[in-house]
Amino acid sequence: MTMRRSLLIGSALLLPAAPHVTAMAADEKQPLQQVEINGPDSGQRRRDDSLGRIAVGRDALQRYGDTSLADVLKRQPGLSVVGGELRMRGLGGGYTRILIDGQPAPANFDPATLSPDLVERVELQRSAQADASMQSIAGTLNIVLRKATGAARGSAKLSAERQAGVTSPAATAQWIGRNGLLGYGLTTTVIVPQRRDDALTDSYARRAAATASQVIVAQRRLRERQDSRTRRFTAAPRLDARLDGGSSVTWQGLVDLAQLAADGTQSEHTVTGLPTAWPENGWRSRSDDRLLKSDLGWEQRFGTCKLTLRAGLDASHRDSRYRFLGVDAAGNAGLDRAVASLADERRASTSGKYLAPLSASHDIAIGWDASRVRRAETRHQRDSGHGDDAGSDAPAVTTLDQDYAATVHQLALFAQDEWTVSPRLQAYLGLRWEGLATRVALPGAAGATGATSTTGATNTTTTTARVWSPVAQLVWKLPDSARTQLRLALARTYKAPQPRDLVPRRYTVNNDNSATQPDYQGNPLLRPELAWGLDAALEVGFARDAMLSVSAYARRIRDVVQRQLWQENGVWVSSPVNHGNASVHGLELDMRLPLMPAAGLDLHANVGRNWSRVDAVAGPDNRLGNQAPLTANLGLDRKTAGGLSAGANLRLVGGWRAATAQSLTDTTGVVRELEAYAAWPAAGGHWRLTLANLLRPDRRSAVRYDDGVDSSERYTARPQHPLVRLQYEVQR
Repeated sequence: MTMRRSLLIGSALLLPAAPHVTAMAADEKQPLQQVEINGPDSGQRRRDDSLGRIAVGRDALQRYGDTSLADVLKRQPGLSVVGGELRMRGLGGGYTRILIDGQPAPANFDPATLSPDLVERVELQRSAQADASMQSIAGTLNIVLRKATGAARGSAKLSAERQAGVTSPAATAQWIGRNGLLGYGLTTTVIVPQRRDDALTDSYARRAAATASQVIVAQRRLRERQDSRTRRFTAAPRLDARLDGGSSVTWQGLVDLAQLAADGTQSEHTVTGLPTAWPENGWRSRSDDRLLKSDLGWEQRFGTCKLTLRAGLDASHRDSRYRFLGVDAAGNAGLDRAVASLADERRASTSGKYLAPLSASHDIAIGWDASRVRRAETRHQRDSGHGDDAGSDAPAVTTLDQDYAATVHQLALFAQDEWTVSPRLQAYLGLRWEGLATRVALPGAAGATGATSTTGATNTTTTTARVWSPVAQLVWKLPDSARTQLRLALARTYKAPQPRDLVPRRYTVNNDNSATQPDYQGNPLLRPELAWGLDAALEVGFARDAMLSVSAYARRIRDVVQRQLWQENGVWVSSPVNHGNASVHGLELDMRLPLMPAAGLDLHANVGRNWSRVDAVAGPDNRLGNQAPLTANLGLDRKTAGGLSAGANLRLVGGWRAATAQSLTDTTGVVRELEAYAAWPAAGGHWRLTLANLLRPDRRSAVRYDDGVDSSERYTARPQHPLVRLQYEVQR
């Protein structure tokens, strides 16, 4: 299905809501219907949960009118976003587990790009649980898609945002209904985000001199510009049916279609020394992504017992084309690099859980989950000169074909025990055994040493892991206090290497290969990282959903993965390797407080402080790479009786410096963001105006290599631009 056809389908899905929008707009006196649900507040649900989940509900998801889930979650306690990657406790790269409706998110799926309109809630879980994957050293984010609950209703939403001279429109439609015992729901979004990014980079190369100092042998300034445009259509259909005999069936689907077009240019000015091979260059990239996800669940009650079975199928496909054109210092067209790549992934999964109460306050559960993932990637690269204008030094035509196929089998068995020992003490005990087997096949490639077998022209590498993961949690309500409690959790978790990191194929940089800009190559001998973790929290609840939470955590990680850097035939290469042990610990504070209840003014604030140390790397910057040492949010929200709401949020992410490989240090600057919103009813609907990135600070980063003889540095500044978004929503 082409993207144009997808957008037409999305527009057609929005058409049924158009007459209703017109009718409501014609009568401005008709108020927007509000649905009030009476039940325990979020603070009460958080206190009663034995696993300590933090639920980010619909109110927080739609408060600022965000079109990206990442923009919502970056305001939550302990969360940060680095390059679009969602991270808990500053740790990403597989340390944070991302789930969709309790199942692992597909590899090609970027949860940061998911529209919040498709999401019912996001559950943040700091500690592990036995009936879910233990690949969650930093924690777990569970994205729960919209449900087909409540009375029949529909809604439509239109929005447009403006940033850096480009406009990004978006549209959402939702239908929810019930016909007897059958409930149905469909949420669709069409979004066309556009971005314009500029960057200014200063690079230096130094060499030791006879005077024991270093002299600059090369200094360059690079100006970069990138323009990108994405067309995305996403739909989340859902069905649920209540059957006779106390059973129910649910089906949840997800369709995500995206087409990305990006173009960039780079211009280099040489201050000292020689220019790079291609001081003037440009590139373009085109990709088509498709994701289909289907989950079927069945629940049967046998008196007080419950059996839950689930089966899921995922299919994703990515087809991308990349072209790089380099021009030498004399103005001659040089390197012409064309890369075509395909990635296909298929995942089948099944799980089951049997829950039986031993008493009114004591439940035990046993179960399993299993999955099989098949991923195949092809990458064909062709380098050549460019026509008759190529200079004498233009490269000869070369080709590089890199294909691989990976199969991952996973099987887990678990048992857990939830027990309310007394009105003030809850206990959770669990044990999970999880086995993984990853088989990577590289046609015509040289196999790795160790666990490698060769059959014909295909070399295969098989990696296995078996992990026993006990988990124990306690919740103790302090004496003489119904709203103050202490949490304590101990668990063993792990992080498995991704198939792409196990493949020993080379990804080459287009220009200026150096220690600060090396090629990348996978490592088939990577082992899983294992961790023991301890979590503790003190939670104090007040009236009107006000609360204060202070938590601490510690992790001891074995076989931590770091980058290894070396030169091969004059070319710098980076590769992941297991490199000893690491320690991670931190503190988090989360607070919600009504400042002026009569005026509807609420304050929310959170602060997270993270530390880490890699034992095998010399200090003082021997922390895990890209771990944000500090995250903080301070916000105010106000709601009036007339339906007007407004608020603002100040976000801070501390800068860091980390020794990510021998003699190599990465530095990231401080992030400061200020945003505000206002929402009001008018014209038969609800309007929302959002202003973001009001402080406009540059995003700064640096990478430095210094082996005592030679050194090189790259300093990059990326200007930021304010954003304005206007949104209109109607409901029926």
